[in-house]
Amino acid sequence: MTFVEDVLSGRASLDDIYAYRDRWDETEGDGVEYHAFLGLRWPEYAMYVEDDDVLGHVVEARRRGGQDLRTYLASRKDVSPRLAELWSLGERYAEEWACCAGDLGVSAAPP
Repeated sequence: MTFVEDVLSGRASLDDIYAYRDRWDETEGDGVEYHAFLGLRWPEYAMYVEDDDVLGHVVEARRRGGQDLRTYLASRKDVSPRLAELWSLGERYAEEWACCAGDLGVSAAPP
């Protein structure tokens, strides 16, 4: 199970991400990239690195029919200035979204 799946099922909270990082470090990822270990697409992870508020929105996107963050933000960017700001951040990664469309946690090599 990934971090996002564990949060969705109630086995973990957003605050537990640091424990998942420690677990990934201890296993040296077992050949899995960190973003995939977390259950994030590459651009979702890149956005999270810039703004940790992204993580809660990724989880909410998955709750809404397994959406990726970009799809979720596109449908909600007019709801609040914060969501519009995150949409703008996501658009900076437009090429990366194209690389990983449909692949949860698996993408082309990061830039």
